[in-house]
Amino acid sequence: MQTVVGLGKAGCEIAEHFTPYPEYNILKIDTGLPISSTTHTLKPQIAPELYESSAPDLEAFFKNVASEVLFITSCGMVSGVALRVLKQLNPKATITLMYITPDPVGLPEINRLQNNLLFNVFQEYARSAVFDKIFLIDNKRVSDVIGDTAVLQYWNKINHAITSTYHMINVFEHTEPVFSTFSPRLPTARIATIGRAAWKKNEENLFFSLDIPREKRYYYAVPQQMLEEDTALMARIQKQVKIGVEHDKMKVSYGIYSTQYSEPYVYCESNSSMIQKLPAL
Repeated sequence: MQTVVGLGKAGCEIAEHFTPYPEYNILKIDTGLPISSTTHTLKPQIAPELYESSAPDLEAFFKNVASEVLFITSCGMVSGVALRVLKQLNPKATITLMYITPDPVGLPEINRLQNNLLFNVFQEYARSAVFDKIFLIDNKRVSDVIGDTAVLQYWNKINHAITSTYHMINVFEHTEPVFSTFSPRLPTARIATIGRAAWKKNEENLFFSLDIPREKRYYYAVPQQMLEEDTALMARIQKQVKIGVEHDKMKVSYGIYSTQYSEPYVYCESNSSMIQKLPAL
């Protein structure tokens, strides 16, 4: 069981999309939420600094937090309380942070400044191993991956793409592959993103453009019948993985998993040890 903590509007909406998966315990923190064992409401403030200075005591709210935590937030004003909230999580818990970078076009100045601050602070914390890892997600890139969609389904589609991709990689990380070249991860490559790759085309769509990735892992979800009958499968996978190598110091590996799907799917995770830059306009 992994605890998912969503902070702020974006964090809570993404956390809500984990609800269909029984592997997660969902907690949400934001303004205007009902009072319950899984939601904590904050008093509205007019600036991120005021949320920080009025940080609540969450000891009771976090009493059943699992040993693995996924903490999701973005740059809304509520995110001003993020570091205070993180400090109240179980110090023995392994914390993975997912930070959502918004489309900068039309972003209010107060949110832009908060985005610049948190984007860099969170990465420094991850590099220092305060967090196990940080996943950077660029909403604009996710939008490009899912393609055209109806206005009323826009955020639902984006949030589903993020949660379903994270969930499948998480499942495979806890599943024995039928074949893999995985080895221990590079301990210094803690700044990461996730994404998908096209099975029939040598094309991958990561949810953030990482500078100088050090490690990339591919997860191949392959129908059992294809594993049994497709004699060209291994060569196809090895060719695709080689194309994903971006420089000679990059470590690339893959795992193949049996599924009951009607067609294969490919998920990927890319990791860097360098502090990243915010997406340009």
